[in-house]
Amino acid sequence: MQISLRQSLFRTLLGGIFIASLLIVAGVWKSANNLVKQNISQDIAVTEKVLHRLIEDRQAIIKSVSNVLLRSYDFRQAVGTSDLPSIQTALESYASRINSDVIALVNLDHTIVASHSALFKPGETSEASTALAAKGYENGFFLIDGSLIQLNLYKVEIPTLRYYMIIGVEFDETLLQELRNLVDAEIIITNMSDNTPIASTLSPEQVESVLTSEPTPSWVDVTFKQKNTYISREVSLVSVSELPVRITIAVDVSEAFQAFTKIQISILVLTLIAVLVALGFSMLLARNVSSSVSNLVKAVNRVAGGEYGATLDKPSNLREISDLATAVDSMQESIQHREKHIRYQAQHDVLTGLFNRNYVEGYFDGKMSENENLQVVAITTIGFRTTNDLYGYSNGDNTLKALATRLLRWPGTSARLAGGEILYITDTALDENQLETFKHILEQPVESNLISIPVKVAMAVLSCPQDATNSEELFRKVNIVTDEAIHSNAWCVHYRPELEAKYVRRLTITTELKRALSSNQSELSMVYQPKIDLSTMKVCSMEALIRWNNKTLGFVPPDEFITIAEQAALIEQVTTWVMQQTIADLSYFRQKGYGFTVAMNLSTQDIQNKPLLDKLVSILTDAALSPDALELEITESDLVADASLAIENLNALTSRGFHFAIDDFGTGYSSLAYLKNLPVDTIKIDKSFILSLAIDDNDKQIVHTVLGLATAFDLKVVAEGVEDEMSLNILKDWGCDIAQGYFISRPLAKDALEEWLENSPLGE
Repeated sequence: MQISLRQSLFRTLLGGIFIASLLIVAGVWKSANNLVKQNISQDIAVTEKVLHRLIEDRQAIIKSVSNVLLRSYDFRQAVGTSDLPSIQTALESYASRINSDVIALVNLDHTIVASHSALFKPGETSEASTALAAKGYENGFFLIDGSLIQLNLYKVEIPTLRYYMIIGVEFDETLLQELRNLVDAEIIITNMSDNTPIASTLSPEQVESVLTSEPTPSWVDVTFKQKNTYISREVSLVSVSELPVRITIAVDVSEAFQAFTKIQISILVLTLIAVLVALGFSMLLARNVSSSVSNLVKAVNRVAGGEYGATLDKPSNLREISDLATAVDSMQESIQHREKHIRYQAQHDVLTGLFNRNYVEGYFDGKMSENENLQVVAITTIGFRTTNDLYGYSNGDNTLKALATRLLRWPGTSARLAGGEILYITDTALDENQLETFKHILEQPVESNLISIPVKVAMAVLSCPQDATNSEELFRKVNIVTDEAIHSNAWCVHYRPELEAKYVRRLTITTELKRALSSNQSELSMVYQPKIDLSTMKVCSMEALIRWNNKTLGFVPPDEFITIAEQAALIEQVTTWVMQQTIADLSYFRQKGYGFTVAMNLSTQDIQNKPLLDKLVSILTDAALSPDALELEITESDLVADASLAIENLNALTSRGFHFAIDDFGTGYSSLAYLKNLPVDTIKIDKSFILSLAIDDNDKQIVHTVLGLATAFDLKVVAEGVEDEMSLNILKDWGCDIAQGYFISRPLAKDALEEWLENSPLGE
């Protein structure tokens, strides 16, 4: 919450006065409180000493009188003759003389013989004298019928007779009142067992208040709450053993605190006066500067509202205010310049000068709210990361700038989304011919730093609002269509609803494949399709093929999920699993006595991944198998990405004893240079040429040519896709080495393959 200058000054002064007053009050309170407590402690200590002295004096008097009684001839004669009336008369006489409440004669069995007090009845046993005699005490305190009695026990020895004399004084309210008059303190005696009052100088209500309240009440409680006004303390009589009661001394502090209250009131009055003085002073001081500050505040508010044209006057004589006005002028100029710069940066891509994603979102949503028809073209620079890696980031940036310059020549709104992704919203929808021309212009090579950089783009086209009604939906569908354009190698793709389902399936396959590879490998399995040597008509090898049955997607064709695995950087994990499972199964069959080899496919990324190839060698070594137990199949397209690296890695594996075959020969680039330079031993004729071999003359011509070519290069030939006996015989007659296909056997799981090997005439 904002406050004015006047309020600030007033609060500052008021706060200082309040804190100072608070410190004074706290100091006075602490000193007064300590003084009161100190005085009370002294009063209680004095009371305790007086109580001790009273008990000791009474014991001395009783002892002195008892000695006189015990030496009295009449008393001793009465005791000696068992003259009870005379004994009773003597006891009553001495009791009145020493103001004793209890005086009695008991025998050695502690049976009361004669007594002056109703508390000790003749013929009864005295528990008090019994207790004192048993412990060897001469005196003690006892609770008898709710009264506290100080008893003294003396021996009466007469020839042939022995008795005990009991003399006691009751601690009643009369005695306590006498003590209270001496020390100006209240005394409360309570039962040790149940804390009930026995005797006190206070009224029952006051006794209850003292016993149930805090022993040291605060000044607030005494002054305002009118609670217990006594400070109490329980005292112990060190000279008295086994006291059956509690003795509490209480001192009234109300008068002491009343004086302290007067001091507090005086301080509060002074504080109020100081506050009024501070208020007047703050108003006077604030009046001199508040008007100038108010003008500055209005000026700053104008700047905050976007008004930067007004110039501030400097009406104040205060140098600080004048300097502040000058600073505000300078600030509004800086803010105006900075705001323009920030607004530009908030809406534009710094590198290309095109609008950015944030701007185009608002622009598109605004157009949709106005029900306008728009054509949106999403342009993706294919291989932009490769451009950066190959030509450097500086040249990559120059490429984007050149594309932006070309794009700005076309009417419409353009925005760079990220990397090499640009969104172009046309002013007028472009037809296919215009889109192709547009693509041709964008794909012109970019000259940068004496380097000609090739450019290739893919376009995703959406018609809105039919395809998207808001920016969130637009960007989601742009990703879908762009993904389709890249994966289908199409230069331009228009949005179709079925693309969304295809995109979702691709994402689902990626997610499920990650899960299967990490935690549910039971969904993955290997099958093996036999190959037979056409010269012996016996199995000589197997092709290892991966299968995936997902609980959500069902059976997923290898051609589909292998491609996605390559795009999602999962192919290394897939290949590693295939290596481990295939070599484990091959080891099993070798232990069973079978000598066939296994052909395993490697992808483009696998061939370029040297650590993965080293892992293959390690797995074979761990299984005690030699490299010639495997035949590694690669496709011609695998060699196009980086032929030199692929050939280097293949040569390294060949030197270790591995054999290679070119898979799907005739469908790729089919360069004879590969046959010349690659360390391959076998070529596999693609099944597209074999399936109709028996009835298609063109296929016959192609297959016959390939067989002749293989002979010239001294290569073995595998015919894949043999589906009938006639095709098998043709291949055999033409000198093909190995055949593979459903006519021989479909791909089989390990157990089924073992059964086939045992039962088929083509088995080993």
